[in-house]
Amino acid sequence: MLILVLMLVIGLFAAIWGFLMCFLPTQWDRLTEAISFASHWTQPSTRRLNPATQFVNQIAGFAIFGVGSWFTYAAVSEIYLVLIRHKAIIPAPPISGTTARQPMPMAIVALAAFVIVAGVSMALFPAQAITILQRLWPSGRSMTQSAAPKVKLFVRLCGIFFAFLAMMSLLH
Repeated sequence: MLILVLMLVIGLFAAIWGFLMCFLPTQWDRLTEAISFASHWTQPSTRRLNPATQFVNQIAGFAIFGVGSWFTYAAVSEIYLVLIRHKAIIPAPPISGTTARQPMPMAIVALAAFVIVAGVSMALFPAQAITILQRLWPSGRSMTQSAAPKVKLFVRLCGIFFAFLAMMSLLH
């Protein structure tokens, strides 16, 4: 039951986040700036979002809204079945024996290789990664000089984490 309640909360947050991102982009921008404490480590910039980037944000927001709504619906329907109809949640029996491993699809291997290369590049060259990100996705804010070392450390750690996850997915 705890998992269903957590699934409900995650679905509600995702649906609200996606709705704001898609239909109320200025409120979404203000909310993300407040949540990320953007005023502490960034300063306003003259660069504005590209219209193509705004369109991609709206499409992504619509997708997040749809998945969050579906997640919420699935959680509510299962909670309903458990509470109203007194349906018991029965765990699946353990699978005995071993199964043959299927070869990993080539697209997943290619994606994992790309993530490994991108993660290692982020870890080795964080300043260039930040510059590339700001050119591809300008946010109307730029990093302050006092926050640069902390942001570079964060980018390095994220790069290492992404490369590690991609390597683990290939080893699995």
